[in-house]
Amino acid sequence: VPTYIEHFSKFSPSPLSMKQFLDFGSSNACEKTSFAFLRQELPVRLSNIMKEINLLPDRVLHTPSVQLVQSWYVQSLLDIMEFLDRDPEDQATLGQFTDALVTIRNRHNDVVPTMAQGVIEYKEAYGDDPVSNQNIQYFLDRFYLSRISIRMLLNQHTLLFDGSTNPAHPKHIGSIDPHCGVANVVRDAYNMAKLLCDKYYMASPDLEIEEVNANNSKQPISIVYVPSHLYHMLFELFKVNPRIALQ
Repeated sequence: VPTYIEHFSKFSPSPLSMKQFLDFGSSNACEKTSFAFLRQELPVRLSNIMKEINLLPDRVLHTPSVQLVQSWYVQSLLDIMEFLDRDPEDQATLGQFTDALVTIRNRHNDVVPTMAQGVIEYKEAYGDDPVSNQNIQYFLDRFYLSRISIRMLLNQHTLLFDGSTNPAHPKHIGSIDPHCGVANVVRDAYNMAKLLCDKYYMASPDLEIEEVNANNSKQPISIVYVPSHLYHMLFELFKVNPRIALQ
């Protein structure tokens, strides 16, 4: 594994735009092309962040939770390595690759709370240190961004090529909604934050939405985006702001 990490971390992740995701997914998406790309790209992204994990202070790195997260990344890298020399023309290989990506995605479901638990374990054992906290926060920002990008790649491939259409969102291209209704996502995020606020503070501010579509004033605003990403960002904003307003 250290050899793999050393090799693949020499490469930079390929920058990908929303337009590239959209163009690939909407114009006769080719599973073989995606397979050939991801078996090289995923090891690069995994190895780059694994190298950063290895650079964490020993006291953080050796907490049980961070060790667990590290083991998940190691196993996921090994899973991808099995396909490095496989034939993309073999349909069975393509199916096994998609299954492997689903396994990896599920394995990493609890990465965020587990890494956070590792930081808590470190602070409980060694106390708060402003300098260390700043360095750890810098790492966490990069770590979570890396996780989002890896998960986006996993989701796009598995949703496009698992052989079934999502009945709830038949017009989505993978996890991307080409016509994501911004106001609807805002309402959903607000309603969830409102439930939490009502539960803890017995009150919550009202929400007023005013849409101004500069292109067509008669149409609601829509964007090409991943609705779940927009939802999580808005939810975090709503979750903090009502609390501040009420306090």
